[in-house]
Amino acid sequence: MVSETFEYTSSQKRPLVAVGYGPRCVPIMQLTEAAAQMCDLLWLIDGSLPEMRQMTELLNRFGAVIDVSGLGVDQILESLSSGYQPDGITTYLDANMTTYARVAEVLHLPFHSFATAHALTDKAQQRRTLADGGLPMPTCLVIGHEPDEQELLEFESAVGWPAVLKPRSAQGSRYTFLLRDRSHLDQLLAALGTARPEMVLEEYILDDSARDGGPYAAYVSIETVVARGVISHLALTGRFPMAENFRETGFFIPAALNEVDQRAALSLATSAIEALDVHTGCLHTEVKFTANGPRIIEVNGRVGGGVPEMLHRASGFALLEMTLRLSLGEAMQINGPIATERIGYRFFLQPPAVSATVVAISGIDAVSDYPGVDSITVHQGPGADLDWRDGSRNHIMAVVGSAKDYDELQAVDRLLHQEVTVTYANESHF
Repeated sequence: MVSETFEYTSSQKRPLVAVGYGPRCVPIMQLTEAAAQMCDLLWLIDGSLPEMRQMTELLNRFGAVIDVSGLGVDQILESLSSGYQPDGITTYLDANMTTYARVAEVLHLPFHSFATAHALTDKAQQRRTLADGGLPMPTCLVIGHEPDEQELLEFESAVGWPAVLKPRSAQGSRYTFLLRDRSHLDQLLAALGTARPEMVLEEYILDDSARDGGPYAAYVSIETVVARGVISHLALTGRFPMAENFRETGFFIPAALNEVDQRAALSLATSAIEALDVHTGCLHTEVKFTANGPRIIEVNGRVGGGVPEMLHRASGFALLEMTLRLSLGEAMQINGPIATERIGYRFFLQPPAVSATVVAISGIDAVSDYPGVDSITVHQGPGADLDWRDGSRNHIMAVVGSAKDYDELQAVDRLLHQEVTVTYANESHF
């Protein structure tokens, strides 16, 4: 279904970019600002989501909206044929990436191929593709909705413990858990029920014990653009240690790595991108440092959450503008990682791994008044109901800003966790 609020005619000279858009991806105003001097936008959304129904009026101020919920490739093409001729297509989330790949193929637009999009959004397929490309990968098996006892015994034997249980296709660590043993797996499968998404069980990639005790997590992400097959690594994003259930607590650019680790991570990311046969697009590749060298956690075929803001605060680089230029087929090569003047960060205050109701939040002023803190956004305020399965997106609040050095960065992290107090009611532990 096409919204009629925004009028577009193919006679306009500015190029038109179709944008796959969803909840909690790139902020609308940041994306429209990036497009202002370059192109018009056509929003492709899942209107079955309440968040997107609420956002439609705002989106309509900056471009026509097409609700792709439940539509196949032919139906989307039919919607586009009624007055829209996109010159490019891009997406900022995993959902519908394979559908957009088919649309791009028919319209001859630069985008991931279907095979690449499939591997980027299906964790089991990605493991197979990367292993076929010669990269060391953990054992990864698909768990159906109702596995029998024999299947579970085979999974246990093949994967071993500890293991990771997560959706075959999802983002933001939703429904993602570290399992101790078989009984833990049985408990989680029962708690999630048969309505859960299709899951994978995979071998846990152990940390490098030599890195224990440091202020940062033993993994980073590499932020990359690929234009006409040319790979350019823009930045390495560091992490603070995770909360339970692999929930993110803090990101920052640039990562605090020595030159040897940086080169190793970039080299591995390049090998993964080549194995996935990426020719055009943005990538967010997570790499973990182990006793046996760096290993791929996963590769995402889109911009990482919060990365455009952090990179801009660290260096002034306009990543969102570049994503639109990529969608229009522009050739580019960047000698990265990009030089930075400050450290851009995004912190999350995560709740306990429980189901509960937020009663009150105090101490926010102590953080907001700290030098370098630009904004604090409360995502789960008083009255909000929390679900222990919801992963990183269940965070109480986000703190965005920049620091002059790593000491100041760590000070903000300490302040957030020492000064902000959240009171909960109706706590239910799994």
